[in-house]
Amino acid sequence: MAFYLTDIYTVLLICSTIVFATFIFLDKNRFLLLLEYGINQKYSLMYHRKDTIIYQFLISINTSIILSILMSFYIISINNGNMSFYIFIKIVALLIIFYLIKMLIIRFLGIIFEHLDYAKKYYYNYSTSLFFLSIISFPFIVCISYYNNGLYIFYWSKYVYFICFFIYFILKIIILNRLNLFRISFIFYNILYLCALEVMPYLALLELLQLIY
Repeated sequence: MAFYLTDIYTVLLICSTIVFATFIFLDKNRFLLLLEYGINQKYSLMYHRKDTIIYQFLISINTSIILSILMSFYIISINNGNMSFYIFIKIVALLIIFYLIKMLIIRFLGIIFEHLDYAKKYYYNYSTSLFFLSIISFPFIVCISYYNNGLYIFYWSKYVYFICFFIYFILKIIILNRLNLFRISFIFYNILYLCALEVMPYLALLELLQLIY
């Protein structure tokens, strides 16, 4: 738990605050559309193709940090409150590698099966859902990190993690529905897809997370 009481952790949250504040300040309409992501997909359709590489890089790094903090909440809940900066770095590296491998596989399958448009649409929606999750979870992270000098991180961190995980699960269902992967006519291929690229990778990720501390 000592990691959450260090200046490094505070600096990470300050940097994330600056990124989110800049994002909202530059385009309030974009922020409002992002908050509506669960009920419409205008954000992913309107903005992803217009984003510069630098913008995507900064948002991706910030999202990785926030999601890594969420994952560290999972680790601290199963590791008797033990968390170090070294473990956090391994969580960040693991999530980035996981994301890159998954995106490469999706793009490869899109090329092989000549459905590159579906692969791109999945990428846009998937990236948006992660960004949305990082913004929604950020206030909870800040709250339990500094409320009563951070004494409640150990007790509340697991609840924040599971709430955010549930939100992500709902977003995943929304994405798959938007891609028409629940159509009965393709049910066999959809089940194969869900097992190979959705269920198994995340089960493997949880197993790896339990091995890095």
